[in-house]
Amino acid sequence: MTAKAKAAVVYSARVTALAAFLDARPGAEGSNMLTNVRVFKIAGKMFAILSMKTGYVVLKTPPESVPMLKEMYRGVGHKTHLDRRHWIAVELDSDVPPREVQRLATLSYDLVRAGAAPKHKAKKSTTKARI
Repeated sequence: MTAKAKAAVVYSARVTALAAFLDARPGAEGSNMLTNVRVFKIAGKMFAILSMKTGYVVLKTPPESVPMLKEMYRGVGHKTHLDRRHWIAVELDSDVPPREVQRLATLSYDLVRAGAAPKHKAKKSTTKARI
C-alpha cells in the first residue's frame, strides 16, 4: 500500500451526510479541531462537534429532553466534558434515525443561534451609539 493510499480516509455515508447538513446551516462555520473532528459554530458559538472517524455528534439540547432521548434511543448518551444537562452525544450508526439526528442538529443550531443573537445585537447598538 502506498503512502497516498494510507492517507485517504473514507468516512461512513451517515458521517459525510451529517457534515454536509451541518455545513449547510445558514451562517454555520465548520473547522477541523483535530484530524478527524469537526467543530461547527454559529456567531462564534459551538453548536456541534462531529467525530468523523468514530461516527458520533455532540449536540446541545434542552435539559428536559435529555432523559427522554436517552430512554428512547440506545445511541444517545454522553462522550465529552461538556455539561451533561445540555449536551448529548448521538451515535450515527445506531438506532437513532438520520431524520432524528438532523432534527436534533437543527435544534442545537437554533438554541445556540438564539442565545448568541442578543449579544450580537447589543454589540451593534453599542457601536452605533458611539458614532
